[in-house]
Amino acid sequence: MKLLIQRTIHPFCFLCLAFCVWANAAVSQEPILESTFAGQWPYHPGKAIAMDSQRQLLYLGDGDTVNILDAGLNLISSFKVTKTSQIGGLFYSSIDNLLYIACRADGLKIYDLTETDNPLPVNSYLPDSLETVGVFIDGSKAYLASGMDGMIILDITDKKNPIMLSQSWLPGGYGISYAIDIYASGDYAFVADLYNGLHIVNVSKPKDPDYKKGIALAGASDIAVSGDYLYMTLQSSGMAILDISSPENTILTSLFAAEGVATSVRVDGSFAFISYNTIGIRALDITSKTEPFHDPAWTYDVTGGSSLGLFHDENYIFCANDQFGLQKVDITDKSNMQPLISHNTAADAIAIDVSSNYIYALDKNIDDSPDKEGLRIHQINTANKTTVFTNKSFTATPGTASDIDVAGDFAYLADGLKGLQVVNIIDKTSPEIIGNYDTSGNACGIFIDGNYAYVADGEQGIVIIDITDKTNPMLTANLSTDGYALKIYVSKDYAYVAADDQGLIIINISTKTHPVITGVYDTPGTASGIFVRDIFAFVADGEKGISIININDKTTPTLTGTLDTDGFAQNISVSANYIYVADSQNGLCTIDASNPSLPVLLDEWSYNSPGISTDVFSGYFTEDEEIYTFIADGAAGIIAVNLSIEDVVDDSDDSSGSSSGCFIQMIK
Repeated sequence: MKLLIQRTIHPFCFLCLAFCVWANAAVSQEPILESTFAGQWPYHPGKAIAMDSQRQLLYLGDGDTVNILDAGLNLISSFKVTKTSQIGGLFYSSIDNLLYIACRADGLKIYDLTETDNPLPVNSYLPDSLETVGVFIDGSKAYLASGMDGMIILDITDKKNPIMLSQSWLPGGYGISYAIDIYASGDYAFVADLYNGLHIVNVSKPKDPDYKKGIALAGASDIAVSGDYLYMTLQSSGMAILDISSPENTILTSLFAAEGVATSVRVDGSFAFISYNTIGIRALDITSKTEPFHDPAWTYDVTGGSSLGLFHDENYIFCANDQFGLQKVDITDKSNMQPLISHNTAADAIAIDVSSNYIYALDKNIDDSPDKEGLRIHQINTANKTTVFTNKSFTATPGTASDIDVAGDFAYLADGLKGLQVVNIIDKTSPEIIGNYDTSGNACGIFIDGNYAYVADGEQGIVIIDITDKTNPMLTANLSTDGYALKIYVSKDYAYVAADDQGLIIINISTKTHPVITGVYDTPGTASGIFVRDIFAFVADGEKGISIININDKTTPTLTGTLDTDGFAQNISVSANYIYVADSQNGLCTIDASNPSLPVLLDEWSYNSPGISTDVFSGYFTEDEEIYTFIADGAAGIIAVNLSIEDVVDDSDDSSGSSSGCFIQMIK
């Protein structure tokens, strides 16, 4: 992976950040920096579970795919249901073996699961420009939670021809309400509004729903109903219990507050189980609805979770999470809940590159067979500071691919023990491996420069391969290096190698058939990633963070500056004066290197992702002047982070003129 500014063959524009102020009038304060989650593939925060109690089956919505598993988490079958790669919610009807799938921007999908090894599509319903986040079925009606667009009610008497009965915004209106989950029974629907709380709606006239009551509960999200009580997670505020025995007189019975972001709740008998995105699962004794009790020991903290599922009267619960896919947890002893088995969903992203409006991601999920590891191509669509990844194709590679460089119509992969793979990507829906060269080591890193591929080949050092003929790459030279060659970067006549515990190695490659080591710098940590700009080499230095090395003298590189990040710096990218670090469990770290001898961490432009970040691509600049950084986040997949800069203007001076932030300079 490398930055577009270095590769003139890449077609889209790049950015160079410079803070400047329009010189006229009002006095501008220090600009505000902000990083926000923009999108993810697969969309793990919306990972959904539906249960089939009669057949003891579990349906897991994971990104663009539904997996069908038995109670032992053995995979029965899987099927792709949406082009948006974002399943938001599931509802299973045991009466007719139908699975209803809320596919966010791709509407409602209905599948017949009578034969679980052969799921059959029944129909799709796509409301124009409306989001589909959650779904609940009550008799012949389908109720959709539709984000900012409120609630949709469909007549599904004819499953092959759903008819919209109504679409209504929640009280508060468009943009200041967000329907995220829904439950319906008889004449009433209950809608969780992320911004405003719970709405109670009389739906006896489904073409004209009557919003009867609202209960202000910030962060309202996931709903579970048991008997006369509704249980609802409140994200950062825990969970609410409400008495709905008389819907129009629904009352708040109690609140359970606890640290963490609550994501899902399920109820079994006298216990409620609440999942949290980082903490795990808390068990809550709800014998008394007015005074629910939680013993601090009743916590499962092996991993966080986004969704829960259970079979009633069993001694286990299922938890979907960002790190391990799906876990089955023994809840017999609430003070000692233990994982039983897990199902790892195929969503790992360990390396990425971006070209035009496509992102290329490598999956090295070592728990899967080789035919499930390789290259995924996603189209990137950005709007309103968000990113949607549309999966276009998957191509298995013979090895365990760990690095990628896209150049023109080809993607070049460092494919572990299988060396270099050359992939034709002209047709994004059907990429094809057309050439390979099996290096003698473990191909870990790749850099393309002109007609040559430079491979960091593990214990074997580096390999230079002539790729003039893409179908028949030819060995030009190899060179042993001390240390384990992990990543490589080429600039002009030199290659720079991140060589693990040996640090940075500089190699003269002006004569391709006879590369020569000219200089070495033993960095404080374990050199894992490398980026070169002007007279500096920027090294992702493992447990020691980053090292900035002056390489003006190729024989005697010298240390200029360091910054110890909180995680394990795996890879690095540089845009203008900013360093972006894939910092393992610490996510994305952004560093201001305006003064290379004194780099400064920018917390505002850093992002603590849910997975293990191993690669980063910075400098994706859209036509509407939005900046994005992408990270390969391990089991959490690909994450897009929007970076913004806003001027804070002091309007106390009423003099004429204007003030605005001129902070982006584009380079074509």
